[in-house]
Amino acid sequence: MLDEEKIKLMTKITIYEKNEDINDLELARYYKEDYVKYGCLKTLIATTVCYWLCVAVYVLIHFEKVLNDINTMDYFRVISLLMGGYIVSMIVFYIYAFVVYNYKYSKAKHGIIKYNRNLTKLIKLYEKDEAHDEVLKGKVKVYSMIGGDMEEDNESTY
Repeated sequence: MLDEEKIKLMTKITIYEKNEDINDLELARYYKEDYVKYGCLKTLIATTVCYWLCVAVYVLIHFEKVLNDINTMDYFRVISLLMGGYIVSMIVFYIYAFVVYNYKYSKAKHGIIKYNRNLTKLIKLYEKDEAHDEVLKGKVKVYSMIGGDMEEDNESTY
């Protein structure tokens, strides 16, 4: 016999799984704070790599000029400009990543909560039907002891 409530719940669950981004379901494994920190860390690593690659490309493109100016260059000024640019780019991209990952988590969390509620309802319906079927078959689950290992329980009964 078909249960309309089960079918409705399964349909809602399937529609969410098909329409929502698969990353939203993976996002449910994280706390918000951990998800944002992890996303910001990835962004900072990528920003570091990209910044120093851009510096290297600039040096390679203007290599002749760099070689000509190497003896007259003020190294403290050059290093402070490079590090200042690096720090500014890190701050800008960190703030951007923080905002984006917070927004993404908040947007996905509402749908995940509804998805989990529907799954819980579906599981409870299946458990209810299973318990009803076992009662009709004459099988009833009996637990002799709650907790402990099965081996310890078996040894103590012999």
